[in-house]
Amino acid sequence: MKTRTQNILSVVRIIALIGYIGAAVYGLRIIIPFVGGFITDKLAFDTGTGLDSLRETHLLTYLSLMSFIIALVIMKVRMWESLRAILEEIDLSSPFSLKIASMLENMSYLILAVGIVYIAGDSYAGYISKKISIVDKGLLNGDFQYLFSAGVVYVMAQIFRRGVELQDENELTV
Repeated sequence: MKTRTQNILSVVRIIALIGYIGAAVYGLRIIIPFVGGFITDKLAFDTGTGLDSLRETHLLTYLSLMSFIIALVIMKVRMWESLRAILEEIDLSSPFSLKIASMLENMSYLILAVGIVYIAGDSYAGYISKKISIVDKGLLNGDFQYLFSAGVVYVMAQIFRRGVELQDENELTV
């Protein structure tokens, strides 16, 4: 019989899978029309970003803003993939392991990178919006939530590292 924690972990694994699939579909929804628009050289492909009208008049600006968006999409898919890997690796009989701590630490670095790209992209969009009226100043609508989340996940990684140390000490005592 499964414990309550095992049931919750199973539900969270399913949610992480749904999040991963959703992020991947969203990424494909942006990347395929972006690439397709250059292959066919038509504006018929809508990326859903509101930037498609820029392609004809300001190609370099369009490419740079879309680069930020695509980088963020790829990083978010990678974040969900990382979360799924962590949830699959967790063993409730011995939850603290160096591998989990390392995976959490790597995920915190990835979340930090997402936050930095959001801030850089927002700054660039704000700069461009002064010159080109089509570009929305808050295009990426990023804030400091990713930086805060990166800090929280990093602290969790350090707690897991300490848990590994305590678990090893406990095993040596017995």
